[in-house]
Amino acid sequence: MDEDYKRKIDEIFKRVNEIDHKTPELSLINENDAVKLLGVTKVTLNSWRKSNVLIKQKHYIRIGRSIRYKREELLNYKNN
Repeated sequence: MDEDYKRKIDEIFKRVNEIDHKTPELSLINENDAVKLLGVTKVTLNSWRKSNVLIKQKHYIRIGRSIRYKREELLNYKNN
């Protein structure tokens, strides 16, 4: 390989590493884990979701028929 090619590859890897460090890690948890984290029942969790106490896309997402909760958002909600 010539030096110019190596330099370009190094620049690309450097940019990729910078992007990886700037992207926040998204931790999705299931309903059972959300119940344990918040210390509430499944009925309460579902009620909060239906009454928009927990907001779609902010606190949880739907993947097909499954609902996954964003762990960090629930922790922030719990601490407020």
